[in-house]
Amino acid sequence: MNSVINKELDFTSCKVYILGHAQGCRSYCVVDKNSSEAMIIDCHLDFVYDIVDLVVNNNLRLNFIVDTHTHADHPSGALLLTKLLEDHESVATRIAHEKAQHQGVEYFPKDGEVISLGNSKFTIKHTPGHTPDHIVIYNDEMLFSGDTLLINSIARTDFLGGDAGQLFDSLQYILNELSNETTLLPGHDYNDQISSTLGKQKTQNSWLKITEREKFIDNLVGNKPPRPANMDMLLKLNRQGVDIAKEISVESAQEFIKNGGHHSVLDVRTAGEHATEKIANSVLIPVDDLEDNLEKVMAIPAPRLIMCQSGSRAQRAQEILEKHHIAGTMVINGGMNAYKVIAENELLQNKKRMSLERQVRIAAGFLVLLGIGLSFVHIGFIGISAFVGCGLIFAGITDYCGMAMILAKMPWNKVKEFNTNSPIIGGCSAGGCSAGGCSVTTHKDED
Repeated sequence: MNSVINKELDFTSCKVYILGHAQGCRSYCVVDKNSSEAMIIDCHLDFVYDIVDLVVNNNLRLNFIVDTHTHADHPSGALLLTKLLEDHESVATRIAHEKAQHQGVEYFPKDGEVISLGNSKFTIKHTPGHTPDHIVIYNDEMLFSGDTLLINSIARTDFLGGDAGQLFDSLQYILNELSNETTLLPGHDYNDQISSTLGKQKTQNSWLKITEREKFIDNLVGNKPPRPANMDMLLKLNRQGVDIAKEISVESAQEFIKNGGHHSVLDVRTAGEHATEKIANSVLIPVDDLEDNLEKVMAIPAPRLIMCQSGSRAQRAQEILEKHHIAGTMVINGGMNAYKVIAENELLQNKKRMSLERQVRIAAGFLVLLGIGLSFVHIGFIGISAFVGCGLIFAGITDYCGMAMILAKMPWNKVKEFNTNSPIIGGCSAGGCSAGGCSVTTHKDED
């Protein structure tokens, strides 16, 4: 499993499995202890197969798959999860607010409607603010707050029709209607916090100390973070149920990167190639090191654009990631060779290192000459030259070069460390994360 079930929480009638994503997203599996009926809340696309395993291995009957709102920072796995569980004993019903307009959703609950998992009852409340379609789900013990209320933070409201005044009203409802002992289970957390209580949030969350509606609005609107670069692609996926394409043209990749998507570029070349020329702030994880760094790959915001020199290693990397159920990857067609034709002035370059392509040419030429020279000693050595020639033809046809793979492992093409520290670009965080997302962690006039 790629995800980590960070914790299992026991409540009176339910057990809650918490799946924490490297991007700070939280997905939940809520299980009624007596009936084993279950509900999935905010399933991340990377978690779909983990959740299938959880459902099947624990003989759960999945009743509901809920999206608390239209996600703009990560792909929802609700549609794929529904498809994969069609052959399971129970087919889950997808739930979202009617304003979400998600294709495939069958059930649009009314404000205050109650749903059941066995004997466990949960209320669904419309809480606009972060988005017009936002809902929260709660009972006497727990609140699944989506992005309305986060631990020591709140949602951002500056895109997707968000409204700071509506968020204030939604928060007041939550704080006034639910008890201080209610466990808060948010849709995101960027500090590895699992849960809190509403009582703790009333004393620790500075946003909740602002009791004047206009002051709250002024502070929230005045802390507007950058718009996520991947938002348009993800909205199309989450609303229309379309798949993220397997490939992307260099022209589209360049536009995406120029609009702030550079943190979504996964460079799978060697450290030496990356040091020679690279896209600024791209994440380097050589293809041979991917399986040891899956968590770091998951931290890269989807859609993840995979870059190599010509495209072949990127396709191999995509296959490796799909084997481990890491979704939302796109191969940049033609790789760096194609990208630098249209955007060379945008690359960070260092000409001190010899490219892998040049090394292949030198090595191939040397082996051909070696074969010819040794053939004067014994004609059989001419096979070296023939083997290299066949290898070059094969590389030209398939775009896969075994010699390049061997040379990439040579000491001179290695550095002691490569950058796997992909930042958590909080699709739901502004103020705490450089590229901005859906929450706010500071405001101008803290009490």
